[in-house]
Amino acid sequence: MKKSMLFFAGLSMSGMLVLSGCNGAGAANTVSVADVKEETAVLDEEIKEDEEIKEDEEPVITEEEQENEDRDEVQGMLYEQYSDIITDLDERWDQFTLVYFAGEDYPDVIVSSTETDMNSLQEYQIITRSRAGAEVIDDLRDGVAGAGGYRGDLYYVPKSGILYECTYNAPLNNPEDYIYLLDDGHLNLYASGRTEVMDGYEGPDDKEHMTWFWNNEEVTPEEYEKKLNEETMNLSGEALSTLPYVDRETVLNELAETMKQQ
Repeated sequence: MKKSMLFFAGLSMSGMLVLSGCNGAGAANTVSVADVKEETAVLDEEIKEDEEIKEDEEPVITEEEQENEDRDEVQGMLYEQYSDIITDLDERWDQFTLVYFAGEDYPDVIVSSTETDMNSLQEYQIITRSRAGAEVIDDLRDGVAGAGGYRGDLYYVPKSGILYECTYNAPLNNPEDYIYLLDDGHLNLYASGRTEVMDGYEGPDDKEHMTWFWNNEEVTPEEYEKKLNEETMNLSGEALSTLPYVDRETVLNELAETMKQQ
C-alpha cells in the first residue's frame, strides 16, 4: 500500500509539472518523468531494506513466556545438580524423601541413614537450593544419645523454611528449643528458648520450679510457650525421624517425575 501511494504521488507530480510546462513555465522548473521514476526507485529500495530489517528482528517474547523459559532452565539445572549429589553420596546415606521445605516451587530432599553415628543419634542432610544452585545442609542429628545427655527431635514445617529442634537435657529433662530459618541454602538460628531448674524441681511438667528464657531474656512459662508457638506455626512441623523414606533409585525417579510436573 505504501509503495502504491508513492507511485501515484509520483505520477501526480509528473502530470502537474508537465501541465506547468505547457502553460509557459521555464525549463528550470520542469521535472521529467525519468526524474520521478528514479526517485520512486530510491524510495522502493529504502522500503525493501526496512522490511528486510524487520524480518531479521527476533520475535517479541512475552513476560510469561520468559518466566516459563527461566523456570525450565532452573528446573533442568537443579535436577542435574540434585541427581549428581544423590548419586555421589556415600552408601550409608540410604534413605531419601522429597519434601517442599523451602516453598512450593521446587522440591527439597531430606536424606537419612539406617545407620546411626557414634553417639547413636540419627543423622540427616537436606539438599535444597540457593541463588547459586543446589546446596547441602549437613551435620543434623536427633534422637537419644547412647551415653545419655542429648534427647531431641527435629521437625520441619512444610513450605515455610522453618526447622525447629525440641530437646530435653538428661538427667533432669528440662526443655530447650531452637528455631532455624532456611535462607539461600543455609540454616540460620533464628530464635531459641531454654530453662534452668530450681530447688524442688520434680520434672519437665513442674513449670513452677524452672526459670524460663527466650533469646536469653527471662520470661514466664506462658510467654515462653506463646513465643514457641508463634515461631513454629503452633508446633505444626513433621518429625524428620518419621518421614516416609525411600531408596536412592526410587527418589531419583520421583525427582525426575516431579521436575517434569513443575
